[in-house]
Amino acid sequence: MCPMDIKKAKALREAWGDKPCKHPGFSKESVNGLIGARFIEYKTGEYVCTQCGRTFSRNEKIEIENLNQISSSN
Repeated sequence: MCPMDIKKAKALREAWGDKPCKHPGFSKESVNGLIGARFIEYKTGEYVCTQCGRTFSRNEKIEIENLNQISSSN
């Protein structure tokens, strides 16, 4: 699972709009930037839907994954 920068997540949210999303996949949310000449990546502990850009806590992510697994097995 590759981390997703918060700026990319925001762009995804704006592009996706208010359409419904089943949140089929997640990436760890990160903040990327430069401190001096050094690149840093800080993981926020949150997760981002790779389709719509919405941010979720770890518990919310697990709950959504469980619901998606149940609906795909029916």
